[in-house]
This record gives sequence, C-alpha cells and structure tokens, in this order.
Amino acid sequence: MSTNLIFEDAPDLAGSLFKNIVEHASDGILVVDYDGYVMLSNPAIAAIFQRHQDEFQGKLFGFPIATGAPVEIDILRKDGLLATAEMRVSEAYWERERVYIAILRDITERKQLETALRLAQEEFATLCHCAPLGMLALRTDWRVKLANPAAESIFGWNGDEMMGSTFLDLSVPLMQDLTEMKQVIQRGKSIMGKEIRHLRRDGTPVDISVSAAPVLDEAGRAAGIMCIVEDISHRVRDAERLRLSGKIFENTQECILVTDAEGVIFSVNPAFVAVTGFTSEEAVGRKPTLLNSGRHDKAFYAEMWHSLIAYGQWRGEIWNRRKNGEIYPEWINISAIHDAHGKVSHYVAVFSDISKVKENEARLQRLADFDLLTGLPNRFLFQDHAELALAQAARNGKQVAILFLDLDHFKTINDSFGHRAGDQVLIEVARRLDGCLRASDTLARFGGDEFNAVLPDIDTPAAAASVAEKIIASLSTPFLIEGQALQVGISIGIAIYPRDGVQIDALALAADAAMYQAKEQGRNSYRIFASDAALFGTRER
Repeated sequence: MSTNLIFEDAPDLAGSLFKNIVEHASDGILVVDYDGYVMLSNPAIAAIFQRHQDEFQGKLFGFPIATGAPVEIDILRKDGLLATAEMRVSEAYWERERVYIAILRDITERKQLETALRLAQEEFATLCHCAPLGMLALRTDWRVKLANPAAESIFGWNGDEMMGSTFLDLSVPLMQDLTEMKQVIQRGKSIMGKEIRHLRRDGTPVDISVSAAPVLDEAGRAAGIMCIVEDISHRVRDAERLRLSGKIFENTQECILVTDAEGVIFSVNPAFVAVTGFTSEEAVGRKPTLLNSGRHDKAFYAEMWHSLIAYGQWRGEIWNRRKNGEIYPEWINISAIHDAHGKVSHYVAVFSDISKVKENEARLQRLADFDLLTGLPNRFLFQDHAELALAQAARNGKQVAILFLDLDHFKTINDSFGHRAGDQVLIEVARRLDGCLRASDTLARFGGDEFNAVLPDIDTPAAAASVAEKIIASLSTPFLIEGQALQVGISIGIAIYPRDGVQIDALALAADAAMYQAKEQGRNSYRIFASDAALFGTRER
C-alpha cells in the first residue's frame, strides 16, 4: 500500500497539514504496528536507507523498538556503506490501534566529525608527547598550562613544577628577550626561530630556538600562546667551529657546501669536489639545484625550506646527482648560520655519500632472506611468500599447494665424495628444481638437503602432482660433479590449501607428513596429504 493510500484510508492522519509535515520532514518517520511491521513511511526515511519508499510497506522493521531515551542504530545502506541514525520511539493510537512512531535522524556526518575530532585530539596529544621539540601551551600572562617531556628536558624542570610558572621562571636570563617576544605576540604576530641562550635549572647554559604564536578565539582575541622550543646548542657549537676552523673545512672527509642567505653557493670543500665531481669553480655562484636528481618533488624541497626558515635546520636522506649523471644517496645536515644581529647570513650543508651504506644494507637484507649456497629464498622469505599466497587465494577462491622436498640418500654423497661435491649437487638441484616452476611459484631451501615450494593459484591438486612429477623427472639425469656421475632421488610431500589447512603451520605439518609417507613408500616419489586416503605417485629411474 502506498503512503497516499494510507492517508486516504486513515482520516485522522489524512489532514493536509499532517501529510505535509510528514512528507516534507527532514527526519525519517515510520509508523510500526505492535508486531513490528511498517504501516507508514515518509520520503526522508527512504533517503536514510537509500531505498524506495514503497519497499518499507508491510515489511518487518527489524530494529529493537523501545520508547524512552533516543538510541543510536547502525544502518546498512543500499550502497553497502554503514550509516548511523538516532531513533526516538513513542506510542500512539491510529484507527484505535496502538502503534509505535519511530523518528530517525541521520547523524552519520555528526558521528564522523566526532570521530575525526577525537582522533585529531589523540593524535595531537601523542604528537606533543613524542615530539623531540619542546612544546608549551601558555596563558596570555605567559604562565605554563601544558608542557611536553621534551620541554621538561630542555628547561630542566619536571612537569608539575612547570605548571603555573611563567616563561621567565623557566629561564632567568630571558627578561629582555621575553619582553620583546611579548610585544610581538601582543601585536598578533608570530615569533619564528628566535635563538636565545638560557640557563637550565641546574645552571647549565643552553642555546634554544623559540617559536611562538598567539592562539586566537572566535572574536580574534588572544586566548593563549603556543610555543615551540628547540635545543640548538649542538648546532650553534658546530656553526662556531665551522667559522673558526678553516683546516677542518679543508680536511674533513665529509662534504661541506656553504651558501649565502639567498642560497647561492660561495664555498665548497675538497670532499665536495671528490664526491660530486663538480670543481669549486663550477659550483661557486650557482645554486645547489645543480645537484638535483629529479627523484624528489616540489613538496619535498618546500618542506625542507620551511624547516630551515622556521627552525634553522633540516637533516635527512636525499638523492643527488654527480657531474657524470650518476645518482647517489646522501645523508645531509643543513644549518642556518646567524650573524651578530641574529639574522641568517649563511646556510651550511654537511653531507656524506652513503652509497656503500645502502649497498651494505641491501647485502645484509639479502643475507637475511636468501640461502647463501643456492641463492634461493630461505625459510623466512618462504614464510612471507606462502602467507601472501594464502591471503590471495582466500580472496580469489583458488587453491595453493605447499611442497616439502627432501633428497634421497644425500648423506651418501657427502660421506663418499665430500661436502664440496655435496654443495655442488645442491646448487645443481636448486637450478633444476627452479626450472620446473612458474615465475609466480616460490622455491626455497630450508637447510641441508631440504627444499620447499609454494604453488599459488592452482585449480586442482592434480596440478601440484604434475609439478611433482616434473621435478622427479628433472632429477633422473645424473649430476656430473668433478668428473663423477652422481645420482639422487627426491621425496615430495604435498599439502593443499584450503583442504588440508588454512594456516601455513598446519599446511607445513601436512606436507611434511606426506613427504615422510613418500619415503616410507620407497622414495623418489610424491604423496599428496589426505586424512583418510593419500594420493601417491612415483617415477622409476
């Protein structure tokens, strides 16, 4: 029955004013009988559920109905997305029948905003706690109402002692500087990277960089002050040593590049020439962009300059280009140097070529993931590939085969011909086994004469059996090792996902058990694991 028909059949609800209110209400309205079936719905309820209004007539409402305080309900919309509605239920009479009137208001956007605000607050609190820079929230009288652990460390006070103290209390020699900062903040302006020398509570002198900005209320009035403090003592000492020590500049193994305040190079050291290939004459007068590799976008350099302007320093990893076109990685530290009046006069970049470090990292990573003898993945990389294959199979409905392979009588080769010959056999076995697999398959060596394979995206266990037969055939040809023809066989156990298990550990146990069954059946064969009966295959030499 349509809404209009219901109005016509119910004179007490059919008044034009009531009909107008219901049909044009922004809240969803439902009239539900005592058995929970919908008797009336308005266009707004259809919009909330993203369904046609007629779809509600005579249907079971499906949500618990309770009068009293409003409740929040989750709604699965037609597009598959979840929405949240606030539902208020009251009782009424309609045509002498007691009914429920449910009014639903879509609060999805409000809930999303509340969630976003909560997350933003939590993220800000975490950022303040973990930030390496001192962060202070001050009242308009410059008394502390919030301080993070980094600020406590910089000033030498604990958090409880700092609360209610003024910025001047934290650092006695700041009287003149604090007066100047107050004047700037009172004009509604920000202070960026003001460098000050102060004394910690224990009397230790510390150079800090102070950035402060007023926090404005809705009327544009200052309601507080946010202050960021950075301990720049190390940077200041480095800058002083740089200005005073020409010999260090000339003889250090780290590259040094000095620019003026506009970023134009006016000095480089010999290490710079050796690493980049640009002579001093080629570099001086140009900007550091001559080293750009093209690997970083504009946002990367914008963030770098923002940090230099705001805090006087930027450090990190960057890719640059040598004169011969070779791209290489650097670890670089860029610092702003200030003159006697506190203005930036120069920027100093100290960097080193970390190509060897990168190569060593890659080498160590390979050692962690690959077998040294055969070059195959080891058990750790095999585990990663196997878990990825299982996850993909769970999504696309395919099967995965896990193969455990163990050479037959390999110990005889080691005992008779020595471990060197045994290693050569293992290398050749790995090559032959790999040639039997697809590019998407993974072959690994767990150690000794034990190999493992994962075959993703197979349609039937017969596909895994076909691979096992191919492997057995590939080893049927003797190995010519140091003039000796050596023969080895192989026993293979096969487990199938998801039939034999859905976790890699369960599949490994099944494949291992099947492999031992193959050995018990005479070796040089394969066996597919099954709990009640096992498929078995062999190939005669």
